[in-house]
Amino acid sequence: MGITLKANLMKKLSQVALGKEPADLILKNADILNVYTGEVLHGFQVLIAGDRIAYVGPDHDFPVGPGTNVVDVEGKTVIPGMIDGHIHMDAWMSVGEFVRLSLPTGTTTIITECTSPSNSMGQQGVLEFINQLKDQPQRFFVTAPTISFLCSNYGENLKAIDADGMLQLLRKPEVLGLGEIYWPNLLNGTSQEALINLIEKTLEMGKVIGGHGAGAKNKKLAAMVAYGVNSCHEPITAEEVQERLRFGLFTMIREGSVRQELSTVIAPLVKMKLDLRRAILVSDGTWPGVLMSQGHMNHIVQKAIDLGLDPVSAIRMVTLNAAEHFHLDDDLGGIAPGKCADLVIIPDLRTIVPQQVICKGKLVAVAGKLLAEPAALSYSLNTYECVRLPRIEPGYFKIKCEAIDNGEVKVRVIDLITSIVNRETVLTLPVKNGVVSTSAIEDVIKAAVIDRYSGSGRGTIGLLKGYGLSRGALASSFSFDEGNLVVIGCNDDDMAFAVNRIKELNGGMVYCCDGKVIEEIPMPIFGSMSEMSGKEIANSIKALEKSIRSAGCQGENPLLTLFTITFTAIPSIRLLSRGYWLAKENRFAGIFA
Repeated sequence: MGITLKANLMKKLSQVALGKEPADLILKNADILNVYTGEVLHGFQVLIAGDRIAYVGPDHDFPVGPGTNVVDVEGKTVIPGMIDGHIHMDAWMSVGEFVRLSLPTGTTTIITECTSPSNSMGQQGVLEFINQLKDQPQRFFVTAPTISFLCSNYGENLKAIDADGMLQLLRKPEVLGLGEIYWPNLLNGTSQEALINLIEKTLEMGKVIGGHGAGAKNKKLAAMVAYGVNSCHEPITAEEVQERLRFGLFTMIREGSVRQELSTVIAPLVKMKLDLRRAILVSDGTWPGVLMSQGHMNHIVQKAIDLGLDPVSAIRMVTLNAAEHFHLDDDLGGIAPGKCADLVIIPDLRTIVPQQVICKGKLVAVAGKLLAEPAALSYSLNTYECVRLPRIEPGYFKIKCEAIDNGEVKVRVIDLITSIVNRETVLTLPVKNGVVSTSAIEDVIKAAVIDRYSGSGRGTIGLLKGYGLSRGALASSFSFDEGNLVVIGCNDDDMAFAVNRIKELNGGMVYCCDGKVIEEIPMPIFGSMSEMSGKEIANSIKALEKSIRSAGCQGENPLLTLFTITFTAIPSIRLLSRGYWLAKENRFAGIFA
């Protein structure tokens, strides 16, 4: 699926394996991890022709031609190229910059969601994004953006993809199946029937169905699986991993910039002594600073091993297991004749420090330095026109109470528990001249979500408790699900200033105070992707976080709160462009309780 072995290369591989033609690349004196048997094969050779492996075995004095590159591995361990089976790399930085930071870490294959391009430009946005993935030295696949297909449940996104558009995307070889499906939408959402029909057609194509089973267990989890879902990346305990594995799901355990589950899951999972052949390690998204400071899948595998997971199992969970789930194991996930030549050389099984990386048969990185230049492909002008807003005035953010001129009113408030988890709280606030005032309650500030697609400027004002921001306003044109513009602020003037600055930038993040920009990150591509280098973005994120922390934000990940205030998959209360979304009740509600 998406990878083709041509007849002429088959013949070439056979001739090289028989010693009748020289290989293009030979690795000798290598300890090979065979993920199919769990063995480490000592002192073996690997012969590569084109982008495939021709031979794996003892040295048979193979011919060396003038174009043959011979690499003495000197007894180090060779493992299959690592796969991130669930990531959101459609935001922050360009594809080329992602390749620069990720590929040298030994992650040779990426399977990504593509919600931001699809929210911004519909089917054409996904095609634009897929075009950027072609001809890169790293392998890329995508999943069709189910969130964009369902977003009519939550808001008026004029660029949502309809069923025909989804099917057209699914027919493309780069698209491996449906992206994460929120289980409430599948069990009782307003688009349930359309979603079930889409799943049926996807399964007929032999492609996978990704599930988002946060909070689902027992009967609800079983019902989700019965609808054809193949995987879930939402378990947060060993028991939830166990339940999903028992249901036959490919079960993904996350360790990335958004969620980190390894520390709580691995040790008890090891004690359970389960067969982990359907368990997969994924990042679910990794931000530029993390890629630079920690790495990618190498860091995740290393942490799992350090927490007690058997090294062979840990490496399988980012190679063969992931490849099998996505029906790529005929080509990827192992080191054997005919497989794609994606290999990583590490010191030993317990030291996941990539010293040399081979992808598509080419030596692409040595000692953390990229040797292969990423393909530089230009985006169309349309991708720079995805933030459509009128000028916003400070009065936009007034919470008007027509029923009361002066007095008090009960209002719904998003009360933060963690950076991403919240609960609904009802507070009594004063009304002065028909406008709700937040000044009397400590640590309650305004939040707004504004439609950035249609140009209407329509949006909703809500209230946020526990964020800690004491001055200024923070805004982003990137957010989860709808992907609409989100702004959090202590006063209406700065909130309007931040939104209007994002409009000038054609997308990005802005923190302002007293009518001045303190920090900003331009993200003009789809309104979610920067043109800066990965290092520049990482430094800008660090500076932005430092500024808002100095203004009172003390949460573990305050930027994540900004992005996920719209995240409908996690209970309990979210803010969308049409109002508060009460996830447990599957309905909208207004601010007045």
